[in-house]
Amino acid sequence: MRTKIAVLFMAFLCLSLVTSSFAASSNYNTKSVEKNIKVVSNPSTGYHWVAVYNKKHVKLLSDTFRSNNPGLIGSPGIETFKFKGDKRQKIVLKYVKSGDNKPVKQHTYVL
Repeated sequence: MRTKIAVLFMAFLCLSLVTSSFAASSNYNTKSVEKNIKVVSNPSTGYHWVAVYNKKHVKLLSDTFRSNNPGLIGSPGIETFKFKGDKRQKIVLKYVKSGDNKPVKQHTYVL
């Protein structure tokens, strides 16, 4: 009888550990958020935005540029970065010249 109780207890314990691990993994998804960041940009000048973030907790979903005047070559416009990641993660956008790491502008955002 004690053996059966011990086996049932161990089965219950294993089941509860598996269930709690699934619950913990689902919490990750509830902490995940998406954020669109829009910045003025003009890639034709040689300057561009570089996103710096923790790649373990944040994913860049897209980076698109839309010209203010598509018919005019070299026209400035809006660059939109779309991120998904854990809440409270920091994203730094740096406006740099090609071949140079020193930013002319820098903005910090939080998911």
